[in-house]
Amino acid sequence: MVKSADKLVGKKIIVVGGTSGIGYGAASAFIDAGAHVTVISSNEERVKDAVKRLASPHATGVVGDVRDAESFIEKLRILAPVDHVVFSGVDKILRGALEDLDLDQAKHLFGVKFWGAVIVGKAIKKYDIVNPGGSLTLTSGTAALKPGKGSSTGSGLNGGVLSLTKGLAGDLSDKKIRVNVVTPGLVKSELWDKMGKTKEEQDDIFKNAKLPVGFVATPEDIAEAYLYLVRAEYATGTSVVIDGGALLGI
Repeated sequence: MVKSADKLVGKKIIVVGGTSGIGYGAASAFIDAGAHVTVISSNEERVKDAVKRLASPHATGVVGDVRDAESFIEKLRILAPVDHVVFSGVDKILRGALEDLDLDQAKHLFGVKFWGAVIVGKAIKKYDIVNPGGSLTLTSGTAALKPGKGSSTGSGLNGGVLSLTKGLAGDLSDKKIRVNVVTPGLVKSELWDKMGKTKEEQDDIFKNAKLPVGFVATPEDIAEAYLYLVRAEYATGTSVVIDGGALLGI
């Protein structure tokens, strides 16, 4: 039996959205575990920068936009076969007053995070992209479990990903491919910059976060959940909540 620490040595892993934030943290962790990682993003400069920062001969990058389904699936087929796929594609967080919701932006984010996950699942089902015994790991968010005011649409998006995970786990079981999802809470990442939050505003948010663990996660902290789900051969249809204990409400 292969030791857990060695399970990813030499494995091929695609990380969609692996050029920044949580996706980059996961890609870096997989590299450290001995895997060969390909990060995918729609932005060529971000792809080049991520590969440079990963600083490993086992790191490569591909430019691909999940909103262009046909082209994106073809790129997955070119990279195949691989052992695992992680999907962490997201542009921004849907948060704010419902009456001020930008519907076009919301539709765009659903197109990336939800429909993007569907497209990846469809490609894996239809083609031999992931080896039997491999996995697909999606990314949701704790807004699905505890929306709060101003998070109704984001809750629906993330809740959809949770349900999709279970459906895909059933659809891909015949191919012996596991499907799971990481559900992170508050994280320090570039997403806050994309949401227009200044450094001072971000510092204030993180400082006022009263979490049982006593700190706000970095992408490297969240990467532990991806490592677990990719290695855990007995886990499918599973959501790993990693939120610093926020949902405990204490």
